[in-house]
Amino acid sequence: MSRTVVLAWILCLFPAAVSLGAELRLAAVFGDHMVLQRDKPVCVWGQAVADTHVSVRFAGQEQTTRADGGGHWKIHLAAQPASARGQDLVVTSDGQSVTVSDVLVGEVWLLGGQSNMEMPLWWRADGKQSAEGTRLVLETDHPWLRVMTVTQAAARHPQETFGESVRDGDDVQTLQWRVSKSRDHAISGFSALGYYIALQLYEQTGVPIGLIDTSWGGTIAAAWNSRDSLESIPEARKLLDLRDAAADAWSEAGAREKLRVELEAWEKLAAAAKAENKSAPPRPNLQPDPALDRNFPAGPFHAMIWPLRHMTLRGVFFYQGENNFFDRVDPFAKTYPGVVRSWRHAFGDENLPFCLFQISGWDQMDRLYWQTRMPLIQVDQLAAHASLPNTGFVVTSDYPHVDIHPMRKRPIAERAVRWARSAVYGQPEVTWGTPVLESTRIEGQRMRLTFRVRGDEPLKITGTPAGFVIAGADRKFVEAKAEQVAPATIEVWSDQVTEPAAVRYVWSQRGIYRVYTESGLPLGPFRTDDWVIPESEIHD
Repeated sequence: MSRTVVLAWILCLFPAAVSLGAELRLAAVFGDHMVLQRDKPVCVWGQAVADTHVSVRFAGQEQTTRADGGGHWKIHLAAQPASARGQDLVVTSDGQSVTVSDVLVGEVWLLGGQSNMEMPLWWRADGKQSAEGTRLVLETDHPWLRVMTVTQAAARHPQETFGESVRDGDDVQTLQWRVSKSRDHAISGFSALGYYIALQLYEQTGVPIGLIDTSWGGTIAAAWNSRDSLESIPEARKLLDLRDAAADAWSEAGAREKLRVELEAWEKLAAAAKAENKSAPPRPNLQPDPALDRNFPAGPFHAMIWPLRHMTLRGVFFYQGENNFFDRVDPFAKTYPGVVRSWRHAFGDENLPFCLFQISGWDQMDRLYWQTRMPLIQVDQLAAHASLPNTGFVVTSDYPHVDIHPMRKRPIAERAVRWARSAVYGQPEVTWGTPVLESTRIEGQRMRLTFRVRGDEPLKITGTPAGFVIAGADRKFVEAKAEQVAPATIEVWSDQVTEPAAVRYVWSQRGIYRVYTESGLPLGPFRTDDWVIPESEIHD
């Protein structure tokens, strides 16, 4: 961003006339090479001298407002069509001027979640991990693609601005818009999933694409809720009380005193280890403020989402849930839909398009049936999608991996863009999501399952075993056979179960996917029962 201070002689003669705190500035999300949202009024905001007029000029229009008593100002530019021609956005106030250059108009999407959204291109290039010490080198320029990465931070209270940092060793400078150019490490360090989404969005829309990445690996759903959202969830009370108590008890002075005592003890242990030619124990470190932890309730929401709340967006792509597989305190079934409600409320759009990615299982092998937390998390995600209007849903688990980070991002990006094409860009003939169980009926030894499929696509069973298990009243699940008896109806049975009571599908840490729609969308995990699953039966 270039800055020109007009009437500089005033500053020389009267240096207090415009203090640093009163400097005209835009919110940090505004910068050279950015993309503004097309076809919607665009909010522009920032700081200026209190009670002064502020004008914003862009693409032939000019809007004026007055900064409030605290110097805050906000202006809405009229909706404008897409434009791939870089233009200047100029803000003036009280003899000062700020210019943002090479601004395009197109589609602006927010990326959120944890490491499977954050995972950079250089780490894994759609199924091929980069050799150690090397980075993926992109060979193609995409001048229409502009990306920004938000600083990873947490805060106990809502923040108006971001900090400045480099993200977790990716050499990605935050809060800078970058043009997608070949051999640019800043682009190869950007979200691989976001990159593939952008390529396909551009293929469909033909307009500039802007992506803002707010993801942070290792976060739970509660971290991305607003505090008000969490306070409204009774099941979140335990989590709030635990984390609040830890933050209340912390002080820098106390942490330093604790470290001093620990270092004294450590030095004695290290000296004794050296005398015995042994390795010293790990050196203690200063305990950080618990409120700055990535999983402090509402912490990343306060520090990474709230400062963006005025940004005009097309929608959100959100991929999160893996850390809730391990967490035992965050009530995921409530806090996961709370993310959508919190972000929509913050951005002032209760219908903001929001695409949810169901997490992918990980294991050394596919298993027909293995009771872990994985399918419980997955069905909670599907339930959130079903309860929240204008949300998309992407099943990812038919592209599994041995660890928590499945490599193939391109095909699940394609599934996400199918939702955007249909629900956001007015192509209703494009199918998306996953078939949803609509009804069950027991007929002798068989259970008949009827599904609701978008576009009335027929289902197909692609192999055996078909991925289903069945149980009687004894709740002992066994492998089931499956037969498609109608385009959207499948009958499931086993000779070992004479009176079926429940059916489950891909109910495992890394399940077997066999049922797809005609266009290749997988049937996701589900169960017909609501039986309570004891903790003793859940494998880690």
